[in-house]
Amino acid sequence: MNQKIKVLSLFTGGGGLDIGFHQAGFDAFACVEITPAFCETLRLNKPKYFSPDCQIINRDIRDVKCEDIQAASCDFIIGGPPCQSFSAAGRRAGGVSGVNDKRGTLFEHYCRMISHFQPKGFLFENVRGILSANKRNDWSEILGRFSDLGYEIAFRILDAADYGAPQHRERLIMVGTRVGQHFLFPRPTHGRDSALKIPHVTCGEAVADLQDPDEKIHDYNGKYGAWLKEVPPGMNYHFFTKELGYPNPVFAWRSRFSDFLYKADPNKPVKTIVARLGAYSGPFHWKNRKFTVEEFKRLFTFPDDYQLAGGKNIALQQLGNSVVPAFAKQLALAVAKQVFGREIPVQLLSSETKLSFDGRKGEKARATRQKRIVRQNADDLPLFARSSPPKSISVVSNQRDYFCTYPNWKTRVVVLQPDMAQFKVVENRKNGSSVLRVSRMFQQKADKHPLLECTLNFHHPIGDGLEKITCKLYSEQEEDIVAAWDAIEDCLNRNTNYISLMDVFGHFTEPHPIFDFKLKLQSLQPGFLLKFAEYFSNYERLAIDHPAALLKSFWSGTREFNLFEVAKWLRSLRFDVRVFETNANIRPGYFRCCYPFTIHVDKQVSVSWVDRPNGNPVQRNLVSNFKGYEEKICG
Repeated sequence: MNQKIKVLSLFTGGGGLDIGFHQAGFDAFACVEITPAFCETLRLNKPKYFSPDCQIINRDIRDVKCEDIQAASCDFIIGGPPCQSFSAAGRRAGGVSGVNDKRGTLFEHYCRMISHFQPKGFLFENVRGILSANKRNDWSEILGRFSDLGYEIAFRILDAADYGAPQHRERLIMVGTRVGQHFLFPRPTHGRDSALKIPHVTCGEAVADLQDPDEKIHDYNGKYGAWLKEVPPGMNYHFFTKELGYPNPVFAWRSRFSDFLYKADPNKPVKTIVARLGAYSGPFHWKNRKFTVEEFKRLFTFPDDYQLAGGKNIALQQLGNSVVPAFAKQLALAVAKQVFGREIPVQLLSSETKLSFDGRKGEKARATRQKRIVRQNADDLPLFARSSPPKSISVVSNQRDYFCTYPNWKTRVVVLQPDMAQFKVVENRKNGSSVLRVSRMFQQKADKHPLLECTLNFHHPIGDGLEKITCKLYSEQEEDIVAAWDAIEDCLNRNTNYISLMDVFGHFTEPHPIFDFKLKLQSLQPGFLLKFAEYFSNYERLAIDHPAALLKSFWSGTREFNLFEVAKWLRSLRFDVRVFETNANIRPGYFRCCYPFTIHVDKQVSVSWVDRPNGNPVQRNLVSNFKGYEEKICG
């Protein structure tokens, strides 16, 4: 009987990669993992899925010396360094920081372990985005570092659904073998690329025996809970867009993550499940609820008896960060056959074989584009789009007044008594046009002319026929532009189903604005903030890097200009401004403004400010005197 192959597991997480290798005859003698709860999971599952004497090292790999790992020999190394700095979420957060992020440099410690133990090979897993991060420069650096260790490198993008998982999950797999031993990846066991054309495992099949046949459709709570019930299985928030024919659109096309309000289709594999799910992040069960931990384990092909430490959120983090065990097993079998000469009946792919999953994605994209429609009459809408929206729309009265106050710019309270208010908002509606007047209460001077005027012209009528919003801000203080943007959002929300300006603009990485925007300054001597707002009212100037000299040219204060501090102050006003200290892919001395408007008052706008002396990231807490900046810039 063949001896088990001794494996060192790095960045082990909840153990998904290890389960697959264990099932293929490998034995993890040591695991390095930084998160205590994940390490507890690994301990709970000894000896069934790990060696009984497996060494669990609960430390940051940067603090682990090779001598700390107790090993007589090491045959193979497996692991996937944290991928957030290369992931799609990273791109949506402001760009892929890649190896500039401290998480993106952890592969260097993977290399350190390989150099010390000199295994016969290794397997490295990461997200697809690692290939294109920072114009492919990161991937070139990573490849070079591994090649320099004396290994021949093979890599491919593979989809876990093609290997028996009920989940589409594309991952970059790199295998290093001794020079002269070229590695071939396993052929898919499911899908159109499999030898027997076995259909993909559907999520309905995967959880079938866990279902209650008498389960009724659930009511999901929260702001968007009522919308979820309308979403057909297999669709997401796009169902509520104009492009798919929804009568009163709620979202702009591609304005959210694709998992927002995503409901699983029981007849297909689910889309990629991430490690941290928000309240409205899918996949949702087709019965209009969240999946249970037991169901999630099936969607990741974790064994039913595999124990996950911690509550549901911690369990889901372990699953969402893992390599799917069914996929890992096929990779391990291919390694055992080629690197260790085991007689295993696993089919291999030639280096030239192209897989079809990219084509499948293209077909799906084309089908989605065909569904995008522009309809003039409700009778022309597809049947799925003829239901009544949960929120009823009624034409607003000719004039509406309300009052609000701000304990700070991130918190806004609507109040009834004028003497408790900071601002008064008057809306006059005539036909398709709403005109807003926003004024600060009890100002010393009577305002005859507005400080500024914002105009949004929508490309088509929305909600109850709204075509145009004009907002005039009467104030002596430039930072009150925040209140003007909030009044515009209130108007949008009151007269349509859209919640925020982002819903009609789209995410800054993929904007699809359905309005033209003009900001006109009325002040004869505009200060820093007005000049900033006017400059970035031009869409072409958004989401690209600008030198600090641009902001400095707007500067009117007596205090010395400091890009870092000014960026923090702008963010305190809810402008989405980013610099090197928040996004490592932004060059030092440059900044980026992502939207022409302030972020919705309910959105989280806090960031992790990071110092990078000599290029090395160091977390620190900073306390700045924003009041001083307010006085000098806008006073």
